[in-house]
Amino acid sequence: MVFGMTQPLILVTGFGPFGEVVENPSGLLAGALESEPELLDGPIVVSRVLPVTFADAPSALHDFVRSNEARLPRALLSMGVHPGRGFRLERLARAHPSSKTTDTSGVVGSDENPTQIELIPREASFDVQALLADLAYEDARTSDDAGGYVCDWVYQHLLAHGKRLGIPALFLHVPSQGVTPLAQQLPFVRKVVQALASL
Repeated sequence: MVFGMTQPLILVTGFGPFGEVVENPSGLLAGALESEPELLDGPIVVSRVLPVTFADAPSALHDFVRSNEARLPRALLSMGVHPGRGFRLERLARAHPSSKTTDTSGVVGSDENPTQIELIPREASFDVQALLADLAYEDARTSDDAGGYVCDWVYQHLLAHGKRLGIPALFLHVPSQGVTPLAQQLPFVRKVVQALASL
């Protein structure tokens, strides 16, 4: 892919299927953002769908970020699905997974997950509440609880990459397609990408 010199690069991830979520909207949204036509001076999205496993998701994220950092990205965005209504902009990531739900390989998150980063509670490096206010979307809120599952575990690593690169990183929980159809989710997610590109 050839990038325009003035176009910011945003790296976006979503997740593949797990449990009863046969078509994960987070992964579908990530792919839709990348496939959209490029706008003059607008952000360019490169995306990856991560596996829903405690062991493999961080390494897949690591490989994705490392393979795209020759041209420094403007921001990192990861998405996952949650069972409720609306969108949740996550502020915090736990040091360790805490959910008792098994991943797609049948593993429950534990302190034994292999990782090469320092495991500490992490917080977004920018004012997420201010970003939410700029988005001006009624059915969205900030959250201090990313759930303790693979989403939270990925956010721990995403924030570590953001700190290493000196760029903003954010995790966004999106509703299921049964709650909000994908076509209705895409405009808001697009606005999030544009807002991150302007930070």
